[in-house]
Amino acid sequence: MAGVISGSTWTRRGISLLWASGELSDICEVNQVQSVRQFLNYYQSGWPEELLSADGYAMVVAGLDTILDSMDPENLNEWLEKIFYQALLSFQQTYEGQCGLIFWLPEGQKRIVQNITDDLFYWKLSGEYHGQSIPLSRCLWNGAAADAKLITKNSYTHDVTSRDCVGLFHPRIS
Repeated sequence: MAGVISGSTWTRRGISLLWASGELSDICEVNQVQSVRQFLNYYQSGWPEELLSADGYAMVVAGLDTILDSMDPENLNEWLEKIFYQALLSFQQTYEGQCGLIFWLPEGQKRIVQNITDDLFYWKLSGEYHGQSIPLSRCLWNGAAADAKLITKNSYTHDVTSRDCVGLFHPRIS
């Protein structure tokens, strides 16, 4: 079972998947949200010196959900693990773990499910691949997927389920 984190540390550290619009508006303005394409362009050409969100401590990226639903699961797993994961590592190394990377997934609460048997979070695909899922936490966080935590707004963290949460947080991938 995933641990739980409350407070705002996740907005300034680690890698998060966020689905609560109220939390998003507390972190950044709409014009500060980057696309996945821009995120990958930064990976290729160099990360910005200053980040726009969370008072300069985070980059918020939207559009990952569209990519998740548009690729066939086999190619998607490979792309996430071999290309996208490298961009995540690069971001983390560049900012020395002192800034957060937040992916806005507005349907995350409905489409991210935890499988208790393997302790992974899965993304339920839609569109052409409806009914299938991919091990999202393994693809994004590699062997450290078990360190993911549910993000909750309140400080009461006992018996929290994914339905009570606003997102997922991972402190540091390797």
